[in-house]
Amino acid sequence: MGKDSSKKPLLKEAIKDINRELTLLKNGRADFKRQISNIDLGVYNSRNMEEQLKKKIAKLLEKEAKLNKKKSSTQDKIDRLSDKLNKIEKIKSEISDI
Repeated sequence: MGKDSSKKPLLKEAIKDINRELTLLKNGRADFKRQISNIDLGVYNSRNMEEQLKKKIAKLLEKEAKLNKKKSSTQDKIDRLSDKLNKIEKIKSEISDI
């Protein structure tokens, strides 16, 4: 029995050490879980922002297409007016030659 009683303090100390290590590991795990949670939140927020930006880009592309169509239509009108002005100038020139 003498041997058992001399081992008890060593075993108690070993158990304390193991418990301290377990506590440290649990704290480390909790920290990692918090970090993962923060990263997950960041990814979620980034995805939301990406979706919002995609919608804005789509709206801008629609506006751009409408503006390009309007520009083309306006250019056609300018070209027709220019043709008419040239015809008028030609007629004017012909009339002044008479």
